Amino acid sequence: MFLERIRFVINNKKMSEDIVRIIGGLNTKAGLKQHIYRNTLTVFKELKRCAKDIAEKLTPEVIKKDPSLEVQFFEKGEFEFHLKFSGDTIAFIMHTNVFAFPPDHEVRKMKYVTEAPDRGYCGMIMAYNFLSDSLKYQRLGDIGYLLARLFINSEGHFYVDGQRQLDFLFKNFSQQEIEETAIVKIIEQTMLYALDFDLYVPPMEAMGDMTLEQKNYVNNPSGFATGKRLGFKKE
Repeated sequence: MFLERIRFVINNKKMSEDIVRIIGGLNTKAGLKQHIYRNTLTVFKELKRCAKDIAEKLTPEVIKKDPSLEVQFFEKGEFEFHLKFSGDTIAFIMHTNVFAFPPDHEVRKMKYVTEAPDRGYCGMIMAYNFLSDSLKYQRLGDIGYLLARLFINSEGHFYVDGQRQLDFLFKNFSQQEIEETAIVKIIEQTMLYALDFDLYVPPMEAMGDMTLEQKNYVNNPSGFATGKRLGFKKE
Protein backbone atom coordinates (compact mmCIF):
# COMPACT_ATOMS: atom_id res chain seq x y z
CA MET A 1 0.00 0.00 0.00
CA PHE A 2 2.79 2.39 0.89
CA LEU A 3 4.48 1.98 -2.53
CA GLU A 4 1.17 2.41 -4.29
CA ARG A 5 0.58 5.72 -2.45
CA ILE A 6 4.08 6.90 -3.45
CA ARG A 7 3.43 6.03 -7.11
CA PHE A 8 0.06 7.83 -6.98
CA VAL A 9 1.68 11.01 -5.60
CA ILE A 10 4.45 10.91 -8.22
CA ASN A 11 2.07 10.27 -11.10
CA ASN A 12 -0.35 13.01 -10.09
CA LYS A 13 2.08 15.65 -8.83
CA LYS A 14 3.20 18.45 -11.10
CA MET A 15 6.71 17.78 -12.41
CA SER A 16 9.49 19.78 -10.74
CA GLU A 17 11.72 22.12 -12.72
CA ASP A 18 14.60 19.67 -12.34
CA ILE A 19 12.53 16.84 -13.85
CA VAL A 20 11.52 19.11 -16.74
CA ARG A 21 15.20 19.96 -17.31
CA ILE A 22 16.18 16.27 -17.21
CA ILE A 23 13.52 15.41 -19.79
CA GLY A 24 14.68 18.31 -21.95
CA GLY A 25 18.27 17.13 -21.69
CA LEU A 26 17.35 13.60 -22.68
CA ASN A 27 15.35 14.85 -25.64
CA THR A 28 18.13 17.15 -26.86
CA LYS A 29 21.70 16.37 -25.82
CA ALA A 30 21.23 12.64 -25.26
CA GLY A 31 19.38 12.33 -28.56
CA LEU A 32 22.12 14.32 -30.29
CA LYS A 33 24.81 12.01 -28.91
CA GLN A 34 22.93 8.92 -30.07
CA HIS A 35 22.73 10.43 -33.56
CA ILE A 36 26.48 11.17 -33.53
CA TYR A 37 27.22 7.64 -32.33
CA ARG A 38 25.25 6.19 -35.26
CA ASN A 39 27.06 8.53 -37.68
CA THR A 40 30.44 7.46 -36.29
CA LEU A 41 29.57 3.77 -36.51
CA THR A 42 28.50 4.22 -40.15
CA VAL A 43 31.82 5.93 -40.94
CA PHE A 44 33.74 3.20 -39.10
CA LYS A 45 32.04 0.52 -41.19
CA GLU A 46 33.00 2.43 -44.34
CA LEU A 47 36.56 2.75 -43.03
CA LYS A 48 36.65 -1.04 -42.63
CA ARG A 49 35.38 -1.57 -46.16
CA CYS A 50 37.97 0.80 -47.64
CA ALA A 51 40.82 -0.73 -45.62
CA LYS A 52 39.84 -4.21 -46.81
CA ASP A 53 39.75 -2.98 -50.42
CA ILE A 54 43.20 -1.40 -50.05
CA ALA A 55 44.62 -4.65 -48.67
CA GLU A 56 43.13 -6.66 -51.55
CA LYS A 57 44.46 -4.23 -54.18
CA LEU A 58 47.95 -3.87 -52.72
CA THR A 59 48.68 -7.56 -52.06
CA PRO A 60 48.97 -8.71 -55.72
CA GLU A 61 51.38 -5.85 -56.42
CA VAL A 62 53.72 -6.29 -53.47
CA ILE A 63 53.93 -10.10 -53.50
CA LYS A 64 55.39 -9.99 -57.01
CA LYS A 65 58.70 -9.06 -55.39
CA ASP A 66 58.32 -10.84 -52.06
CA PRO A 67 55.45 -13.21 -51.17
CA SER A 68 55.88 -12.38 -47.47
CA LEU A 69 54.82 -8.76 -48.06
CA GLU A 70 51.11 -9.54 -48.20
CA VAL A 71 48.88 -6.73 -46.92
CA GLN A 72 46.30 -8.22 -44.57
CA PHE A 73 43.02 -7.02 -43.12
CA PHE A 74 41.86 -8.42 -39.78
CA GLU A 75 38.37 -7.96 -38.32
CA LYS A 76 38.75 -7.64 -34.54
CA GLY A 77 35.15 -6.93 -33.55
CA GLU A 78 32.51 -4.29 -34.04
CA PHE A 79 34.77 -1.44 -32.94
CA GLU A 80 38.25 -2.50 -34.04
CA PHE A 81 40.08 -3.78 -37.11
CA HIS A 82 43.74 -4.13 -38.10
CA LEU A 83 45.63 -3.43 -41.31
CA LYS A 84 48.93 -5.36 -41.37
CA PHE A 85 51.73 -4.65 -43.83
CA SER A 86 55.25 -5.97 -43.35
CA GLY A 87 56.41 -5.31 -39.78
CA ASP A 88 53.70 -2.76 -39.10
CA THR A 89 50.09 -3.04 -38.09
CA ILE A 90 47.66 -0.14 -37.81
CA ALA A 91 44.86 -0.71 -35.33
CA PHE A 92 41.77 1.35 -36.12
CA ILE A 93 39.57 1.70 -33.04
CA MET A 94 36.23 3.42 -32.66
CA HIS A 95 35.48 4.91 -29.25
CA THR A 96 31.88 4.29 -28.23
CA ASN A 97 31.48 7.64 -26.44
CA VAL A 98 30.82 11.11 -27.83
CA PHE A 99 33.19 13.97 -26.97
CA ALA A 100 33.18 17.76 -26.77
CA PHE A 101 36.36 19.69 -27.53
CA PRO A 102 37.90 21.66 -24.63
CA PRO A 103 37.20 25.43 -24.56
CA ASP A 104 40.69 26.38 -25.80
CA HIS A 105 40.66 23.98 -28.79
CA GLU A 106 40.58 25.54 -32.26
CA VAL A 107 37.38 23.67 -33.16
CA ARG A 108 35.46 25.43 -30.39
CA LYS A 109 36.58 28.80 -31.82
CA MET A 110 35.44 28.10 -35.39
CA LYS A 111 32.46 30.13 -36.61
CA TYR A 112 30.86 26.86 -37.75
CA VAL A 113 30.75 25.72 -34.11
CA THR A 114 30.15 29.02 -32.31
CA GLU A 115 27.02 29.53 -34.46
CA ALA A 116 25.69 26.12 -33.41
CA PRO A 117 27.60 24.57 -30.46
CA ASP A 118 25.98 21.16 -31.04
CA ARG A 119 28.21 20.85 -34.11
CA GLY A 120 31.20 20.61 -31.76
CA TYR A 121 30.13 17.24 -30.33
CA CYS A 122 31.91 14.40 -32.12
CA GLY A 123 32.47 10.68 -32.23
CA MET A 124 36.10 9.58 -32.43
CA ILE A 125 38.01 6.94 -34.41
CA MET A 126 41.71 6.40 -33.62
CA ALA A 127 44.56 4.87 -35.62
CA TYR A 128 47.48 3.36 -33.67
CA ASN A 129 50.72 2.02 -35.14
CA PHE A 130 51.94 -1.21 -33.54
CA LEU A 131 54.79 -3.49 -34.48
CA SER A 132 53.20 -6.57 -36.04
CA ASP A 133 55.28 -8.78 -33.74
CA SER A 134 53.83 -6.97 -30.71
CA LEU A 135 50.44 -8.37 -31.64
CA LYS A 136 51.71 -11.73 -32.90
CA TYR A 137 53.60 -12.51 -29.69
CA GLN A 138 51.19 -10.64 -27.40
CA ARG A 139 53.93 -8.45 -25.93
CA LEU A 140 51.61 -6.64 -23.58
CA GLY A 141 54.23 -4.06 -22.56
CA ASP A 142 54.83 -2.87 -26.15
CA ILE A 143 53.78 0.61 -27.17
CA GLY A 144 51.43 1.62 -29.96
CA TYR A 145 51.76 5.15 -31.34
CA LEU A 146 48.75 7.31 -32.12
CA LEU A 147 48.89 8.36 -35.77
CA ALA A 148 45.53 10.04 -36.21
CA ARG A 149 42.16 10.81 -34.66
CA LEU A 150 39.11 11.22 -36.88
CA PHE A 151 36.18 13.20 -35.44
CA ILE A 152 32.64 13.05 -36.90
CA ASN A 153 29.73 15.27 -35.87
CA SER A 154 25.95 15.07 -36.22
CA GLU A 155 26.01 16.67 -39.70
CA GLY A 156 28.53 14.18 -41.07
CA HIS A 157 31.30 16.79 -41.07
CA PHE A 158 34.73 15.65 -39.97
CA TYR A 159 38.02 16.90 -38.55
CA VAL A 160 41.37 15.08 -38.25
CA ASP A 161 44.40 15.64 -36.10
CA GLY A 162 47.47 13.49 -36.42
CA GLN A 163 51.03 13.11 -37.67
CA ARG A 164 52.54 14.94 -40.65
CA GLN A 165 50.02 15.53 -43.46
CA LEU A 166 47.20 14.30 -41.26
CA ASP A 167 47.77 17.29 -39.02
CA PHE A 168 46.80 19.81 -41.71
CA LEU A 169 44.99 18.05 -44.58
CA PHE A 170 41.56 17.88 -42.93
CA LYS A 171 41.05 20.99 -40.79
CA ASN A 172 38.19 22.66 -42.67
CA PHE A 173 35.51 21.33 -40.32
CA SER A 174 32.73 23.52 -41.72
CA GLN A 175 33.18 22.31 -45.32
CA GLN A 176 34.43 18.73 -45.01
CA GLU A 177 31.75 16.07 -45.24
CA ILE A 178 33.02 12.53 -44.82
CA GLU A 179 33.11 10.47 -48.00
CA GLU A 180 35.08 7.62 -49.56
CA THR A 181 37.88 9.72 -51.09
CA ALA A 182 38.70 11.29 -47.72
CA ILE A 183 38.54 7.95 -45.92
CA VAL A 184 40.96 6.34 -48.40
CA LYS A 185 43.32 9.32 -48.08
CA ILE A 186 43.32 9.01 -44.28
CA ILE A 187 44.16 5.28 -44.46
CA GLU A 188 46.90 5.85 -47.03
CA GLN A 189 48.51 8.61 -44.97
CA THR A 190 48.58 6.47 -41.82
CA MET A 191 50.25 3.68 -43.80
CA LEU A 192 52.85 6.04 -45.27
CA TYR A 193 53.72 7.42 -41.87
CA ALA A 194 54.02 3.94 -40.34
CA LEU A 195 56.38 2.87 -43.16
CA ASP A 196 58.63 5.89 -42.54
CA PHE A 197 58.50 5.53 -38.75
CA ASP A 198 61.45 3.20 -38.16
CA LEU A 199 62.30 0.92 -35.28
CA TYR A 200 65.43 2.46 -33.73
CA VAL A 201 68.12 0.61 -31.81
CA PRO A 202 67.81 1.63 -28.12
CA PRO A 203 70.80 3.53 -26.68
CA MET A 204 73.45 1.43 -24.91
CA GLU A 205 72.71 3.06 -21.54
CA ALA A 206 69.02 2.23 -21.87
CA MET A 207 69.83 -1.47 -22.12
CA GLY A 208 72.63 -1.48 -19.52
CA ASP A 209 73.18 -4.54 -17.37
CA MET A 210 70.93 -7.56 -17.52
CA THR A 211 69.67 -9.85 -14.78
CA LEU A 212 69.05 -13.52 -15.42
CA GLU A 213 65.30 -12.82 -15.23
CA GLN A 214 65.63 -10.12 -17.89
CA LYS A 215 67.65 -12.50 -20.07
CA ASN A 216 64.82 -15.01 -19.89
CA TYR A 217 62.43 -12.29 -21.04
CA VAL A 218 64.68 -11.50 -24.00
CA ASN A 219 64.59 -15.17 -25.05
CA ASN A 220 60.81 -15.16 -24.76
CA PRO A 221 59.30 -13.09 -27.61
CA SER A 222 56.17 -12.43 -25.56
CA GLY A 223 58.05 -10.89 -22.68
CA PHE A 224 60.54 -8.37 -24.15
CA ALA A 225 58.90 -4.96 -24.45
CA THR A 226 59.59 -3.19 -27.75
CA GLY A 227 58.49 0.07 -29.34
CA LYS A 228 59.70 2.11 -32.28
CA ARG A 229 61.05 4.82 -30.02
CA LEU A 230 61.45 2.84 -26.80
CA GLY A 231 64.33 4.31 -24.82
CA PHE A 232 64.31 7.57 -26.78
CA LYS A 233 62.73 10.92 -26.11
CA LYS A 234 59.71 11.80 -28.23
CA GLU A 235 60.59 13.49 -31.53
